[in-house]
Amino acid sequence: MTNGKQPQNNENMTDQRIERILVSAEQIRQTVQRVAGRINACYTAEDRLLALVILEGARTFANDLLARLDFPVETAHLGASSYHGGTQSSGHVELKETQALPQRIAGRQVLLIDDIYDTGLTLDRVTEWVRQCNPAGVRTCVLLEKDIPHQRPVPIDFLGLKIEDAFVIGYGLDYEGRCRELPYIAVPAT
Repeated sequence: MTNGKQPQNNENMTDQRIERILVSAEQIRQTVQRVAGRINACYTAEDRLLALVILEGARTFANDLLARLDFPVETAHLGASSYHGGTQSSGHVELKETQALPQRIAGRQVLLIDDIYDTGLTLDRVTEWVRQCNPAGVRTCVLLEKDIPHQRPVPIDFLGLKIEDAFVIGYGLDYEGRCRELPYIAVPAT
């Protein structure tokens, strides 16, 4: 899947912003379905699950994922960023929390949903913050994991796909606010 070859379906390769596609729209659909199946096997309606979506990149993944769950889920959003417009993590994670969020987390099962696990700084910071809000339990769900040593190792409970160490765009992931709308995940043209 991440061998660097273009998919046979040649999705929208006329887009000049794209160097190559890493994960096709169909591969994403299958991955989301597989991850949803694993989550369905772990939770029930009695768990009163709170899905905490890390914005902005995980929004698309979370919407597709949550639509495939077999039980009701409450959703909350937390803004977090370490890229600040660049193609590499700045090393500083900024959280944009709301005042009501800690009360919604306390005593609940929480599923953190993120787009990509690379340095681990964002996921580590968010997980630490959530634990300070006294949830009943915390699990992590990530669409993509870069196949690199992580600065902050974080256990991932539900993983979509491992990818090579490349800056990627599409399916919610962006570069300076652009390319989130692409239906696949790609390496941008340089």
